[in-house]
Amino acid sequence: MNTINVFDNGFNINGNDLIFPLSYDEIKDVLGEARVVNDDETHTSYCYDELGIEFDGSIEYLPNLKRKKAYKDKEHNIISLTLYVTGEKIYGFKDSKCVKIYEGSLTVLGEKISKDNTWKDILGYGCMPIIKINSKEKRNIFVSSTILTEDEEPFYDGDRLKKNVIISFHPERPKSKVDYTIVTPDEECLVFDTFNFKLAVINELMYNQDVLEPYFDIYDYMAFKKGKWNLETDKNIRAAVNYFKELPIPARLADFVTEINMDGADEIYMNIAPEWDGRDERFDFNSLTESEIKQFKNLKKMVIFGNDKDAEKLQKICGPFGITVEPLATIG
Repeated sequence: MNTINVFDNGFNINGNDLIFPLSYDEIKDVLGEARVVNDDETHTSYCYDELGIEFDGSIEYLPNLKRKKAYKDKEHNIISLTLYVTGEKIYGFKDSKCVKIYEGSLTVLGEKISKDNTWKDILGYGCMPIIKINSKEKRNIFVSSTILTEDEEPFYDGDRLKKNVIISFHPERPKSKVDYTIVTPDEECLVFDTFNFKLAVINELMYNQDVLEPYFDIYDYMAFKKGKWNLETDKNIRAAVNYFKELPIPARLADFVTEINMDGADEIYMNIAPEWDGRDERFDFNSLTESEIKQFKNLKKMVIFGNDKDAEKLQKICGPFGITVEPLATIG
C-alpha cells in the first residue's frame, strides 16, 4: 500500500522526501516517467496513472514563488499533487484523469486528518496550515491537504484514504532582517552617466553574481520603509528607482563584469516594475559616455534591449574598448 505523509514544506511518499516547489526531474527520480499532459499553454500535468497521482506545474506559479522567496528556478514550478481515490474526474479544465485510483494512506505530520483538525469550504475539508498537535501545541506548516467531499462520511477506511485529495504548497514569506539604509563606502565608487546602464550592471553584480549587497527585494524594501505601494503593477515603483539611483557601487566590483546580457525577466526589472512584460523601451539605452564605459576593463560583450540600429550606435562607442554589442531581438 502506498503511503504519503505531509510535513512542513513537502511530503514523503513511500519513504522518499519531496520538497516543494518541485521539478519534474525530482519527481521522476522517485516515481519514474509520468504521462505528461499540456493542459494549456502554461499548465502541465504529470500523471502517474498506475498510482492514481497527478502533479500540477505551471510557469504562472513562479511570480508568487518569487514573492514568497520560495523560488528556485523555472523548472521548479510544480506546487501541488492530486490523489484520485474515488476515480472521479476532479478538474473541469482537464481532459483526462489518472487511469487507476490511489490506494494508500495519507497523514499530516504522521497523523490522520480528522474533522477536529480541518476547515470546511465549498470543496470539502482541508487540513489547516496551522496543525493542532495536542491541546497545548500548534505547528505552522506550508502544505495544505484538501479532502474533496461535501458529506460527513469518514475520510478513512482503516489506514486507507477514502476521499480525493489535493495537496498544495502555500509558502509563507519569511521576515526580512536586511537593513536597506544606503551608506557610502569608504572607497572609490563607480560613476554612471547612463542610469539604464547602471541598472544592467547592478543586475549582473547583485542578482547574477551576488557580489553587490544588500540583495534588493522590493517586498522586503517595502516592509523596511513601511511603505504601502502597489506592487501588482507594470509601472515603475518610484521608491525602487530612487534606491538604485542612489546606490553606490564600489569601483573594485567593475572587474567582475565581463558580460552584460539584458533580458526582460532580469531580477532588477522585476524589482522595479513587478508586472512588467518587457514590451516597452523604458530600460533601453543606445549610448554611453567614454568615462563610464572605460571603468569596465574586463567587459567584452553586451546584449542589449533594442534593435540592430541601437546596437550599431552603441558598438561605435564600445568597439574601441574591445566590447562587442548585440541586440537582444536577434539572439537565438
